[in-house]
Amino acid sequence: MASAIEEIEKAIQQAIATGFRGRLLERGLARSMIWVDGELPDGSPNFAPRLSYDLLSYGYSLLSLAIRLTELNGNPEFARAAFEKAATAITDVIHNGNPDDPEKGFHKVLAASSYHLGRFSAKAFSLLNHNIENENLSRIEKMLSLLMLRQFAALETSVLAWKESGLGSDNSLAEKIDFEIDQLNGQLESEDRPEEYGIASIELPIIDLAITDNYYSAIYEFLFALEIGNIALLESAINRIENSLSITTELNMLPQWWVLRITKYLFRDLWESSFHTVLPVTPDQENSEDWALLRWLFIASLFKRNKAEIDLWPSQLEGARRAVNDVDDLVVSLPTSAGKTRIAELCILRCLSIGKRVLFITPLRALSAQTEASLRKTFLPLGKSVSSLYGSIGTSDFEQNVIKSKDIVVGTPEKLDFALRNDPSLIDDVGLVVLDEGHMIGLSEREISYEVQIQRLLKRDDAEQRRIVCLSAILPDGDQLEDFVGWLRRDKEGGAIQSLWRPTDLRFGEIVWQANTGRINFTIGEEKPFIPNYIHPFIPPVGRRSTPFPKNKKELTLAATWRLVQDNHTVLIYCPEKRSVNSFARDIIDLHKREALDSVLSVPLQQLDLAIVLGDEWLGDGHPIVECLKIGVAVHHGALPTPFRKEMEKLLREGILKVTVSSPTLAQGLNLSATAVIVYSLTRNKNIIDASEFKNVIGRAGRAFVDTHGLVLYPIFERHDWFRTQWRRLVEDTKARNMESGLALLVITLVSRIAQSIGNSDINGLLESDINGLLESDINGLLEYVLNNTQAWGFPNVANETTEQIKAQKIAWDKHIVSLDTALLSMLGEEDVSIIDIPNALDAILHSSLWQRSLNRHDEEKKGLKGLFDSVLAQRAKYIWNVTTTFQRKGYFLAGVGLDTGQRLDAISPQANVLLVNANGYISANEQQLAIARIIQLAELVFDIAPFTPRNLPDDWREILAVWLRGEILTEHEFNDINEALMFIEDGLIYRLPWGLEAIRVRAQANEDVIGDSATIDDYEVGLVVPAIENGTLNRSAALLMQAGFNSRKAAIHAVSSTNASFTTGVQLKAWLNSVEVFDLAIEPDWPTPETSNLWRDFIKEYDPKPETTWKLANSIISVVWINNYNPVAGRFVKLHNLKKGNTLILGSDGELIGSIANYRYKLLDGGIYRSSIHSDTSYIDVRYWGAEGSPFDYHV
Repeated sequence: MASAIEEIEKAIQQAIATGFRGRLLERGLARSMIWVDGELPDGSPNFAPRLSYDLLSYGYSLLSLAIRLTELNGNPEFARAAFEKAATAITDVIHNGNPDDPEKGFHKVLAASSYHLGRFSAKAFSLLNHNIENENLSRIEKMLSLLMLRQFAALETSVLAWKESGLGSDNSLAEKIDFEIDQLNGQLESEDRPEEYGIASIELPIIDLAITDNYYSAIYEFLFALEIGNIALLESAINRIENSLSITTELNMLPQWWVLRITKYLFRDLWESSFHTVLPVTPDQENSEDWALLRWLFIASLFKRNKAEIDLWPSQLEGARRAVNDVDDLVVSLPTSAGKTRIAELCILRCLSIGKRVLFITPLRALSAQTEASLRKTFLPLGKSVSSLYGSIGTSDFEQNVIKSKDIVVGTPEKLDFALRNDPSLIDDVGLVVLDEGHMIGLSEREISYEVQIQRLLKRDDAEQRRIVCLSAILPDGDQLEDFVGWLRRDKEGGAIQSLWRPTDLRFGEIVWQANTGRINFTIGEEKPFIPNYIHPFIPPVGRRSTPFPKNKKELTLAATWRLVQDNHTVLIYCPEKRSVNSFARDIIDLHKREALDSVLSVPLQQLDLAIVLGDEWLGDGHPIVECLKIGVAVHHGALPTPFRKEMEKLLREGILKVTVSSPTLAQGLNLSATAVIVYSLTRNKNIIDASEFKNVIGRAGRAFVDTHGLVLYPIFERHDWFRTQWRRLVEDTKARNMESGLALLVITLVSRIAQSIGNSDINGLLESDINGLLESDINGLLEYVLNNTQAWGFPNVANETTEQIKAQKIAWDKHIVSLDTALLSMLGEEDVSIIDIPNALDAILHSSLWQRSLNRHDEEKKGLKGLFDSVLAQRAKYIWNVTTTFQRKGYFLAGVGLDTGQRLDAISPQANVLLVNANGYISANEQQLAIARIIQLAELVFDIAPFTPRNLPDDWREILAVWLRGEILTEHEFNDINEALMFIEDGLIYRLPWGLEAIRVRAQANEDVIGDSATIDDYEVGLVVPAIENGTLNRSAALLMQAGFNSRKAAIHAVSSTNASFTTGVQLKAWLNSVEVFDLAIEPDWPTPETSNLWRDFIKEYDPKPETTWKLANSIISVVWINNYNPVAGRFVKLHNLKKGNTLILGSDGELIGSIANYRYKLLDGGIYRSSIHSDTSYIDVRYWGAEGSPFDYHV
């Protein structure tokens, strides 16, 4: 036995090695990438005529070896690798191959099965999901396909229809064989020795029917096992397959033998990777009942989805097993689309089961909305509430209530950080913090703040009661990963969860314009296949343009995109710069009007109505981005108005739009994907994008459960060799993201400048991020300088710099000092630390931090380095302490700002405090013009202080702000530039101005400022201005409605005003939403407005989910009548089933009829699970229904 296993493993190792049989797999893949319907394009590379035969021979031989190794319990990793390579070989014959091949269907099923056994279930699904219903398949091949497609309802329907037909019953088969023998005897006019005259031709079809019947029973039993989590049913299903398998082996029924053999191992493999197996029922004794209940509801609700979700990918298995350990902080490093979110969901499930709540932190507001939708889908059926913090920064009473009360809260780091600075108790009962895209560590102010925020979270007194789970697609290897993992895991035993596995493969290529034609060049190992003449030039028929299309790189990108869509691909165009995205929108519409580009919209335009309505409301009628939407193109970037962007993202999640043009928002984790990703440019501000960003972006190519592979393409219109070199260099770049402590990088940047200014020749040219560049002599000299020079924090002049260099360096220096001050105040400003205790306090807060780990590692090579860096922090902190009071520092801390910003807030505070109080008072008194005037005065003060200064401040910003606050439609006004106005609203009004006003408020609280007659700011209502600015209305109720998630500003204002509503709290809002008046109005098709009635219904469904969305338990004990020959056994599982008429039937686990409900026909519900077993009094059955629908035991009269 051992020798047999070794021989098979050796044969597999040889067969899957690179270069086997003259790179057979590379040649097969290369051909499959370029041929069409089994024919190679004219002018393309040639391939050997026997290539298909060789691939099939290789594929089926390797598949047999993999199955045999599995039978012998050999190395499962070898077996899975063999299954994958076998599937690849067979797939490369049928992908783009001869559509009329009669064996195509069989090959497709076997290739999909092989993928599935190799643990690539998403590839199996993708392969079968295209036109499988039209393939020439046997009954059992179709059933196997439906199993891999997770179409469990269709499977069950097919089984029961088969059983009802009786074609495979014993009586039917006996009658059929007697009839056929009689027919044969009649033909021979003799009853002697009929077997000599063709008895086999009679037996084999009947045996095939018997095998089919047994296969249907096995499938039904396996589905039952998955539905209720019963391993005995699994073993029974496998035994059925084994019985049939022995018969097919004996009778040499090869097609059936293949299907049965594969099904046997597919059952076992699917069960082993299922939630039932991987998630323990009782991970501990405490909370075990709550865990068992939530675990069951989670598994059952996923099982009942349209595409049943029952198993975990290889990349998820370790994370799933560790998810149930409450003290196991996880760092999950998986490629894009490899299933990180499912691991997070399991951790959330576990946290909820122990009675604690969850914070889910995402880097973007756009990603927060997307994450909220995903988590709602999973956890609402479990009765758990999910909400996102929609505002940008600051927390109103409404939002604080969300943080305190919802089971799962989703938000950005800035939003949650501000809330926790001002009320740390908000997360006292939070047991899990999920850091999505948790690699956001680096030198930028946002990245440094994020690092400090996490460190503060880890240093809380109750930190041990809270679990951290970090998700990322681009973490590094080596020392930096070790530091990062040790930091987040607090040095507990165990490491990160890492895998290179992904559900789809990536194929790289270039779209090259040369000799007046466009072709695609692919690179498949050493093979270089290409598709010639893929794009042909032509002059657009409409307009006066005489230059052929495409005329430049952008048009080449668009031409290739539209050509790929013709080939049934979806395409995502990635632009590293946001300005390119808007430019694409304009060009697409221009080319569409010239009829160079057709509409790619494949659904009725009505399905886009809501997005178009919101687009028109926010961007204006005829805006290029809205016009693009009308022809099926999503143009996406982070500065789009939030309500419109969210609706567009919903269309993208639903797969309605075939082409997407996206900005760097994509690289920050937004979950957009397509068959093909076209990387329009490799540079941002003339610098090559980071390899880590590139890897994150190209990971969007290939949609799980849609594509078996994704295409990553780069357009090259001119300077071919140069651009191709840049492209290949980036494709082959293996560098991971730099995860050095951002705080450490910040200090080395400052120290480097100081060193150059004092003439230290050894440090000249030191890279900002190169800590190792410092020499020991540098360290000692710099330490002395920092400790003894009071001018150390002024901008250091460096010899021989140009005026432009000095200007740029001064801006960078000031920016870095602000980041450093903000970090120091974030770490120390909360407590009353004396100046003498600063070094000790910093040492305590930074103990075990990423900062400390980075420096300790470098200090082993550069003695004294950590001392230098610690001294820089301490000296700067002492400088801040010398020029501020305790109250001031507390104010800066609460506002999340640095020294310079804080001092400037102090300077404007007498005027700003009064304006803030008055503005709120005027809103409360409904004095709109006065309120607007005061808010404009506040904005004039705030916008003059960094970081509250908008990125762009239009000349007519005051008019924009006034229109915005009046709740008027922006596009109905003539601003200087509507796009600039919208950018100002998203950045300046929704983000920066609220932050500035919240900073004014909390600074006033901390300093106990006196306002008016001995009053403080807490004596006034000051919570109205920020919601008004964030939502664009002075109507308190309309602002609250939008805070709650209703996306149309126009409709929100109308809904409130038309009902004369006045609500100021979440409770009052809910009462209004549930009022008879609103209910009656919402029934009308034109309320709140004709365009937004559907939006209103969606909002109501999400904001206040009805009880029927939550799965609940209902029990009943039901009297039954068993058929005469059935012997009921207490505890045995049974199924309920209705035919078109008659009483409800009782079926055995194999789908056979065994009884019926006495006197009743129940209205069986499809949305949940009936878990039925025979009662101890076998005249009854115990039925437990789990589902969201009501009345599972109603019956027809």
